[in-house]
Amino acid sequence: MGNSTLITDYLGYGPAAGRPAAPAVPAGCLGLYYAADIGQVYVWDGAWQAWAPPGQSFAGSLAGAGTSQGTAAVLAADVNLFTTVAAGSGAVLSAGAAGTWQKVLNRGAASLLVYPPPGGAIDAGAADAPATILAGGGATFWQNSATQWYSE
Repeated sequence: MGNSTLITDYLGYGPAAGRPAAPAVPAGCLGLYYAADIGQVYVWDGAWQAWAPPGQSFAGSLAGAGTSQGTAAVLAADVNLFTTVAAGSGAVLSAGAAGTWQKVLNRGAASLLVYPPPGGAIDAGAADAPATILAGGGATFWQNSATQWYSE
């Protein structure tokens, strides 16, 4: 192990103390080692780095609120499950860094209006205009810039 020409090289698993001190991983490649005793993945890129994928937050049993951008429920989680949605109610995306996302699932009885933060736009919509998620539907909203979101 450790003599691969692949972008990544699996260096094995075992106790954290058992990982190779200085594996022979080619320049520009990464080595991976799983420390089974502590459940940690380590990445070698010339030095060992502990690595963990980012967690995702979840909020469930949410209710649509208000009838405008200013009175809609503010989304705080990565994945948001709405189970109570009255006609005309909505939610507002939270602003973050470019590349962040929020998923919205509508399991309510009516369509859910999803607004960008004030001054923002979703897809080719006008500033502050909502996107609509039909009952039973869902969408992921990706923030492209301080004022632009795209949906899928």
